[in-house]
Amino acid sequence: MGYMKKVFDSPRHIGVHFALLNMISLSFILVYTGEHVMTFLLGWEIAALSAWLLVIWDYTSQKVRFAGFNYLVSTHIGLIFLVAAFMILYTQTQSWYLNDFGDWMSLHPGKVRNTVFLLLVTSFALKSAFFPFHSWLPRAHAAAPAHVSALMSGVIHKAGLYALVHFLMLSGTPDEWMGWFLIGFSATSALVGGLYTVGQRDLKRLLGYSSTENVGIAGIGFGVGCLGLTWNMPLLVALGFGGGLLHVLNHAFFKCQLFYAAGCVYQVKHVIDIERLGGLFKLMPVTAMCFIIGGVAISALPPFNGFASEFMIYSGLFTDNPINLWAKLTLVLVAAALAFVGAVSALSITRAFGVVFLGSARDTTLPEGHEASRWMLAPMGIHAFGTVLLGVAPTLGFAMVAAPTALFLHSVPDVFALEALQSVVSLLTRIGAISGALVLTLLALLWLKSYVFRPHPQRHATWGCGYSAANTRMQYTGASFSSDFSKPFKNVMVLLKRQKPPKGYFPTDSYVITDCVDAVERRLFAVIGHGDESASELSRQLREDDPRLAFAGALVGLVVIAALVVLAEGALP
Repeated sequence: MGYMKKVFDSPRHIGVHFALLNMISLSFILVYTGEHVMTFLLGWEIAALSAWLLVIWDYTSQKVRFAGFNYLVSTHIGLIFLVAAFMILYTQTQSWYLNDFGDWMSLHPGKVRNTVFLLLVTSFALKSAFFPFHSWLPRAHAAAPAHVSALMSGVIHKAGLYALVHFLMLSGTPDEWMGWFLIGFSATSALVGGLYTVGQRDLKRLLGYSSTENVGIAGIGFGVGCLGLTWNMPLLVALGFGGGLLHVLNHAFFKCQLFYAAGCVYQVKHVIDIERLGGLFKLMPVTAMCFIIGGVAISALPPFNGFASEFMIYSGLFTDNPINLWAKLTLVLVAAALAFVGAVSALSITRAFGVVFLGSARDTTLPEGHEASRWMLAPMGIHAFGTVLLGVAPTLGFAMVAAPTALFLHSVPDVFALEALQSVVSLLTRIGAISGALVLTLLALLWLKSYVFRPHPQRHATWGCGYSAANTRMQYTGASFSSDFSKPFKNVMVLLKRQKPPKGYFPTDSYVITDCVDAVERRLFAVIGHGDESASELSRQLREDDPRLAFAGALVGLVVIAALVVLAEGALP
């Protein structure tokens, strides 16, 4: 309620809003428990449409409507790939049950299974916003209310990861290339998503790109688990799938927490533009502490939960394998890329926290600000507690994902499966002990600073080097903080700059505004859009020159599509 009090215009809106939230909850029961294709697709579609209506809640804004349209189109393109995969599997099994699909895929490796695998990965990547299918996510997060963004990041777009794991579980032993494909695809998503976070002005858009990064990290774990199945290495299976699933759980805690913090900032300041904020730590200390806890966790730093799950994935990447030197070297390089992603995430969170919560207020036209209400602090505090708890006791989190992890070990003798799971628990126990010691040390230092070595507060003006006209704009901005890092990645992090340089001896009005835009949207989709325009222009010219020729072209196109369907039906045994 606290996050929506400025949006609701009447009690009717409240009822509609909560009805949509309930529809999402009920639809995911169908997705997670359904064994029939129609049940699965029904829940899948209801969840997508309900989420779309929540995203466009403030439909009076053109930006919000466009974000909702982008999300709706993306999710239905993914649905097309999903239905295509199901249709191919139906032609093989003459059944609409998911278990029958899995039985057939586990017994029939080959081109058809490979095609189905690629179709499913594409569909689920669109749902979970892997790069380069991610463009809908930052737009939707920026447009939706904060608690809807938290719901989307913590639950809705996790459905793609669930479906991916479900079908990997049903498919039996994967081919080796599938594991390598998932690792490469996911590592690319983690790298690019992490880089995009560094240049964002919109705080919620930054967190949206961070979700692309974190689903990539979980996908690396799933790819490692697939290699473990192929190489018959139970420990690698447990570390890969266990680490990936644990990271999905941990991400739901710290990412929701960060979105709630962004929502608190918006309710107080009415903007989430990083470059206009500043000095909020003194006004919103609880929100600031929750944000930094989530930021440390999302950067995979101890002692919070993100460290535990990523350390499991690291352990899988460094596990000795019996294949060859090139496989070992490739996994080490992936581990190095994962370490770089963690460093980039730490830079991004440091930039956001430093500019938003430290320093002085940059825009004096905004409301002065105060701490958010307890109704808004309560859910954020609950998630912060979970983030800390799963960091100091990661075995509690692994206990929640141990059952699905064990299902991937069904083909392994029980002795080896139990040994692998016990090794994971032992590793997490040591991580928890280290994290617990760090938490106690931090609490002791805070107590000493607050009660023993408490300094007397003093207030002084900042030394301005003799310049007497200093103002609040004379601070580090987000763009200046990350400019040196962004330069080597300018082909990925496309920077837009609008400026009016000072002129004359006594300049009056000057400014510079920078923003990082999505290279995929500007380049790849621009090429697609240009091709679509060319095709439309050609079609228009044909209609004007000779309508009969245009009709014949459309008829030939339909015949070609029908022929492809018939040939595909005949090619499938």
